[in-house]
Amino acid sequence: MAKLIVARLRLPIFSIKHPEAFQVMSSLPVPQPSSLVGLLAYCLGVAKGWGTVALERVREWVREGKLLAARATLAEGQPPLAVSPVVLRRFRVVDKAHETKGKGEAKPIERLGSSIRAGDFMGAKKLLEVELTDAFYREYVMGYELLCAWALADGMDVDPSWLYLAQRLGDTESLCTITEVRAEEADVHEAEALRTRFPTPLEGLAKPVSGSYAVVRMCDEERQLRPYVLPCEVAMERAEGGVITVVKPSEVEVCYEEPVKVVEGESGLVLTAFWPRAVKRRRRGRRRRGRT
Repeated sequence: MAKLIVARLRLPIFSIKHPEAFQVMSSLPVPQPSSLVGLLAYCLGVAKGWGTVALERVREWVREGKLLAARATLAEGQPPLAVSPVVLRRFRVVDKAHETKGKGEAKPIERLGSSIRAGDFMGAKKLLEVELTDAFYREYVMGYELLCAWALADGMDVDPSWLYLAQRLGDTESLCTITEVRAEEADVHEAEALRTRFPTPLEGLAKPVSGSYAVVRMCDEERQLRPYVLPCEVAMERAEGGVITVVKPSEVEVCYEEPVKVVEGESGLVLTAFWPRAVKRRRRGRRRRGRT
């Protein structure tokens, strides 16, 4: 048995970048498992007074099999998620403006103040856009509600209400509100075939996936990059002023070559439990050698 903690998160816009994105940081449609591990660690760090040490403790739970899975999907019965036209560019006035490259050199914040006081607004604009602009741009996704689930081994002392302490999910501007948290009993068993609404690893599949989905590379609970089957339906819809890309929830049926650990909650939510990539490769390698 296990405990499944389920939370509904409301986010007006959020950005959790593709792990391999650079310069222009395109956003994932749902949080990756490692982001949800970080969210849980933040809540535990505040609630139990662990501080930043909480992240390493929760990662240890993953390695020890105490945190079986952390996954997110689009909430059903809500407006679809849409790629936002917002692309954020940051000006690093708080940190970089107070640094100098050489001894005795005026800080950028001092030169910026001098330009403004002298009425040299073109000079101030150039300083901001050339010296104090973050090199990265971020894409945002406009959503409404996400359904996030954490599967914990039986006996783990985690109060579901601690998740209400979450403030953001993703980058600094991705503020979130927890609208509902519940805990339910879950059965843990092994199966080769299952139906799920949550991301599930792509490796080890025995046959093509059934249902609408996208293949996305995300970081797993142990922060290892791997391909996932992401249940979703991507479509183009006409809206006022043009055509937009929308992402809707979906359910897929997957079948693995070997049985995998599955967590099934009382409400019918089904997640595949985390497994280290190296373990699965060794298991498949033994199976191939056995065939020869």
